[in-house]
Amino acid sequence: MHERCLVRSPRAKRQKTDHVDRISSLPDPMLISILSLLTTKEAVQTSVLAKRYRNLWVSVPGLEFDFDDFLPSVEILEKLEETDEDLSEYEEKFVKFVDRVFEHRGPLNLDSFKLVWTEDDSDPIRATAWLDIVAKLKPKFLFVHIFSENYNFEVPDSVFASQSLQELVLHLGFEVITPRSVNLPCLKRLTLDSIEIREEVMQMLLSGSPALEEMVLSDCLLSFCDISSCTLKRLIIDGYHNEKAPEILISIPSLVYLEVRCWAMGKLNFKNLKSLVKAQIQFHDLSDDEPLFLTALSNVTSLELVLSVWALRDMKDVLEKETTKFPTFNNLKTLKIGGWSLTHDFDLVDHFLLHAPNLEKLTLLHRERLTCSNLELTLGLGDCLDIVETTYEQNDKSASELAKIVETHFKTIREAHHIPQSCNL
Repeated sequence: MHERCLVRSPRAKRQKTDHVDRISSLPDPMLISILSLLTTKEAVQTSVLAKRYRNLWVSVPGLEFDFDDFLPSVEILEKLEETDEDLSEYEEKFVKFVDRVFEHRGPLNLDSFKLVWTEDDSDPIRATAWLDIVAKLKPKFLFVHIFSENYNFEVPDSVFASQSLQELVLHLGFEVITPRSVNLPCLKRLTLDSIEIREEVMQMLLSGSPALEEMVLSDCLLSFCDISSCTLKRLIIDGYHNEKAPEILISIPSLVYLEVRCWAMGKLNFKNLKSLVKAQIQFHDLSDDEPLFLTALSNVTSLELVLSVWALRDMKDVLEKETTKFPTFNNLKTLKIGGWSLTHDFDLVDHFLLHAPNLEKLTLLHRERLTCSNLELTLGLGDCLDIVETTYEQNDKSASELAKIVETHFKTIREAHHIPQSCNL
């Protein structure tokens, strides 16, 4: 009788391998790291997978709640709107879920907490109690986006007294923040979005955050007169409202990076920006009776200046005054400028070519409103003009035409001002 050799087929081996649960074999710290990539609702749902997962989510160092995750499908929402039914049922489920999470977690510390609750008819009053709880859990990162058209929301004082917080993001739908005091010794980055900021609050935020390095003000109502700091390194103002307040003085000798995108520049007065290296400025309006703000930026090595046609007109009116002196940008290496039709108006670029003796790279943003043409032309400036990169939306002749205009001005300026060919502009 022949001895039979039993050999498992490759297919059988593959089937057995396919059924191996490799995830469950991972150590708890690695599983917790995976769960931290999920929202808290998703992480909690994993508790039904196996006994091992039942309480694993409790050890996740971050919590993330979004009211939208508890809403029904778009089709059901549309039917509810047609019948004028409210969302109180879903709001109740959301509140109960968050409450239960805090109850199960107990006093375990948090690294991060994120709350998004943006329903017009919801009353977010419960969120105040949640933030009070979070503040005691020593979070390093706190993100709060709350908006309700029919209810007011107040950030509790405990948030502004966190000894551990390193980054704070508040997006509140033009609510007023009114902390009685601010004591945030570890805060490095502060973002305020759609908030009314009054004078006393701004001063408390700056004086009560001695480690603050970056401030972002996005679409805020700025009801203060001054931003003065010796620690800020980055300041971003992305749209603002300031119809009644006087001009805002920005005096930050430690500032390295400045970004301003707004409608009107007239209310912003820059002084003492001696450490500034890079600035990005974009605006639509500048009153012709305002001083030239570029003087405060003359130390930068990189500058981006994007203007509307109206802002360009206002800039030219300022430059035509006998009292206006265009600053010299001795450190400027990279300039990005435009926003209007450069084939018809090159005057402002000329000023920079004359007053930036060490400029190495010039990027022109050419826009034709009638044809909706947008062109970005990057040039290397040396003994001769060098087109480094061209980006445009339409296949037209704007790139070559603009390059010829730049080259003509380049040669004209050299000859008119007796600049040697070996020197950069």
